[in-house]
Amino acid sequence: MKSYRLTFFRAMLTVAIGILSAVTVHADVEKFHGKAVNSDGEVIFFEEHTLRYENNQIASMNTIYYDANLKKIGELVSDFSQNSHLGSYDFRDDRLRYIDGAKVMQDQILIYSKKTPEAGIQEKYIRREPGQIVGQGLHSFILENLDVLAKGEIIPFKLVLPAQMDQFNIRIRKSNLEDDRIVLRIELDNWFLRLFASHIQVEYDMDTRQLLSYQGVSVVADESGKTVPVTISYAYSQSDFLLGGRMETEASLQSSN
Repeated sequence: MKSYRLTFFRAMLTVAIGILSAVTVHADVEKFHGKAVNSDGEVIFFEEHTLRYENNQIASMNTIYYDANLKKIGELVSDFSQNSHLGSYDFRDDRLRYIDGAKVMQDQILIYSKKTPEAGIQEKYIRREPGQIVGQGLHSFILENLDVLAKGEIIPFKLVLPAQMDQFNIRIRKSNLEDDRIVLRIELDNWFLRLFASHIQVEYDMDTRQLLSYQGVSVVADESGKTVPVTISYAYSQSDFLLGGRMETEASLQSSN
């Protein structure tokens, strides 16, 4: 079962990246931010998301990742010209020089990854089929199905994972609904494998359709390549969020001197 744990662990990284694009007010350009902390409340990384819309549909998204000192450590660029659920993307970790991504075409999907600076790029073609989701396309999928999920429906889908050079059967279901907040659980769509695999949990506001929090493995690995469980909270005011991040960083640096 160790291989299933590792596979789903990697899967959750991609899922985490996918869900971080939840914004519902469709202006031409929008921004929001995330702050990830570990179980001790220490800041692990920050995220800055920029979404662009055309004809009231998401067209592209750029996500920049920063460490606790607000130094850029990675970037994720997504394009939704093919389909809102099938986002071609390119993810790069500047510290580890890690790369993975997908290019969605009419009949197939090219997935690729480069795990170390010395390794070559792995490539594989996957046939397009109904029910597939790639990268940040999970955002649109969740929002389109939020109401039926709130009613208790369990929705399966195929998650394409370039990091694993494959696709996997995943499901999403309601875990809790209180007032206008819904908690969703994303997990493997196999009861036996779920006994050995981790899952992620996300919380949405049913009225605003905004993502409020995320709990699960970290999206970005540390400098050693390890990931840890994190809680990510989201802010939809750019100036307030970045100012708060800088103030926390400065206070941390001062206390260590």
